[in-house]
Amino acid sequence: MSSSLASRVLLVRPAAFGFNAATASSNYFQEDADATNLSVQALKEFDGVIATLEANKIEATVLNDLPLPPKPDAIFPNNWFSTHAGGGMIFYAMEAPNRRDEIAPSHVYALEQMGYQLIEDLRKEANNNCFLEGTGSLVFDHAQRWVVAAVSSRTDPQLAARVAARLGYQLLIIHASDAKGLPIYHTNVILSISPSLAICCFEAITEKEKAAQLQMLLETPGRSVLSVSKAQMHAFCCNVLVVSDSSGMPCVILSETAWNAFNAAQQETIQAAARPVILHIPIIERVGGGSARCMLAELF
Repeated sequence: MSSSLASRVLLVRPAAFGFNAATASSNYFQEDADATNLSVQALKEFDGVIATLEANKIEATVLNDLPLPPKPDAIFPNNWFSTHAGGGMIFYAMEAPNRRDEIAPSHVYALEQMGYQLIEDLRKEANNNCFLEGTGSLVFDHAQRWVVAAVSSRTDPQLAARVAARLGYQLLIIHASDAKGLPIYHTNVILSISPSLAICCFEAITEKEKAAQLQMLLETPGRSVLSVSKAQMHAFCCNVLVVSDSSGMPCVILSETAWNAFNAAQQETIQAAARPVILHIPIIERVGGGSARCMLAELF
């Protein structure tokens, strides 16, 4: 098993999942929907995710969201914290005020009980209108010790540099846009990196020299690099996470939407690099605007 792959993930079971109007202006993947039974449908999908992870022998820790105050995006915990080798933990500054409540004291206590210690706390930076949203904003290559950040209203390059320096990682800052020419809200929408597989929407990167630089960084021995189109990026093809199962084998966790958007040759490349673990989360994707990667926080 690669030491740069997490063998455990953390998820938060939502208490009030729904369309978050406070994040919609920067997340063009969100779609408003009829609220009738929306939370119930999301919980059904969430429980299906847990069952799928268990069936694939992927260790998952589940924290329960508290009903009050309502937190429609609590299902996406990777934005408010990250863990790192050696037991370090970082808390992040989230753009939407109603997302800052996701860092509940009970969640913090649970992480501390697991042995994690806070090494960087960016939460107060939100008071300065500077934001960085965890492994949504930052895509790490832990094996090669570098990190990529795509600038947006949710991803401040100075805060990204602060995290990179704290971890001793090199930083690559890029700019990326969606099919409408608007900034990509999170880096993990266009990029996923693991030792055996990287998936990137290079055509979304607006500076061609940066796209070429990123491709060069990704092309290391033993790693397959998949280039996807903007249409595939919008189907969450890059919003995936590779972890190891209980036997140490790499598994790529992705949504049904993403898997179906890859062509046959791309699916073969993925299967050669890691075992696909496919999640059925259409409501969570459509209303929340995030996919499999967003639901999973790695526990190193």
